[in-house]
Amino acid sequence: MAAIITLVIIAAVIGFTFFIIRKSKDRSNTSWVKFYAKGKEAGFSSENINLLKELAQRACMEHPAALFWSQVQMDTCIKKFVNDIKQDGSENLSENQEFLLKLYNFRKKMEMERPIYKNGITSSRNIDELQAAQVVALNIGAFKSKIVNNKSANISIERPDNLVLPPDFSWKGSHLLLYFWRKNDAGYCFETDVIDEQQLNKPPLLIVRHSDKLLRTQSRKSLRVKTHRIAMLYRVEDRSAASKPEVMSGVKCYLEDISDSGCALKAGGAVSTGMRVIVQFVIDKTPLSISGVVRSVEHDKEKNTSILHIESDLMPASVKNKIFGVMFGILTDDADVAAIVSNPGVNQIGPQTPIVTSAETSGVNGAAIPPNASADKKNNETSENQKNKNEEYDDSHDFDFFNWDDQSKTENDN
Repeated sequence: MAAIITLVIIAAVIGFTFFIIRKSKDRSNTSWVKFYAKGKEAGFSSENINLLKELAQRACMEHPAALFWSQVQMDTCIKKFVNDIKQDGSENLSENQEFLLKLYNFRKKMEMERPIYKNGITSSRNIDELQAAQVVALNIGAFKSKIVNNKSANISIERPDNLVLPPDFSWKGSHLLLYFWRKNDAGYCFETDVIDEQQLNKPPLLIVRHSDKLLRTQSRKSLRVKTHRIAMLYRVEDRSAASKPEVMSGVKCYLEDISDSGCALKAGGAVSTGMRVIVQFVIDKTPLSISGVVRSVEHDKEKNTSILHIESDLMPASVKNKIFGVMFGILTDDADVAAIVSNPGVNQIGPQTPIVTSAETSGVNGAAIPPNASADKKNNETSENQKNKNEEYDDSHDFDFFNWDDQSKTENDN
């Protein structure tokens, strides 16, 4: 009798174990079916999904399908892939770069779905003070402005004190259109009326009504990350020269922010919009080069410095991937600045000194700015003054100074 009871117990244990294993396999199969379904919804090919599955298994993810909606899981997967292709020496293979770009583009999509980028604002009461704006007034024209005070009852905006106004003109009751770009969000515009004017202020202020009907004109399509890294700037006329790394030093500047569609940089001097340029810098100990057009310039006359906003041409996958790597914290490249300073040469950005051009290089695609030899003498004469100006800056912006504005205007006139 005891033997029979023992056999029954053993059979029950074996049966229960088999049941648990079967259930576990069923859950595992269901999980991977869900994984493939989510992968297809995200736009990945079967080959890519198989690779993602392998990465998820290597990373020991408990819920692999979560990487299609979890930023943390996706970042883990991307880091694993980046480390793997670096270790096996296949980082530069085009198929690996294209797959990595798909991962980053999906990661970007996840980020852009966050409410901070998607929802926006509907009332002028939510506009930040010191927000830059463009104002259009009937019969007066357009002028640059700034939100000085944003109170619950009204908004105070700047107006230039040198506007040419019609005789007996009064701002009170005037109808205005305000346009502004909200940081990390989108462009907006709204209509309003002037309640009053404060002429004693310098500059004068216009008091305008609030609006709860803000029109969101365009949303940001790219993510930007703040940075502070040395870069070299070159003037270029030919698009085909953009992908060729420059071996000589350009105008030293500093990247202030970067995205997969352009960058903003700070340098000394002034430049006109519409100029084609190349920006070279280092990420992950790799020299990168992007070309594009200067779309807008913020010139500080007092310090003689400019913030250049550059819209890039189509970037290669390898360049985009390095930028995305910094943007999402996949790459940690604290040694990049040291790499530029300690190892200048052909395969890296060159020495951080003003470039001296010759008559032979004047006007040649990719030649460093300024592109004419006649500026050399003037640069030498003023180099000591420029050095003194550099010492005035309090944020280590020891960049080179240039004068592109006059040159660009001359070329446009021709």
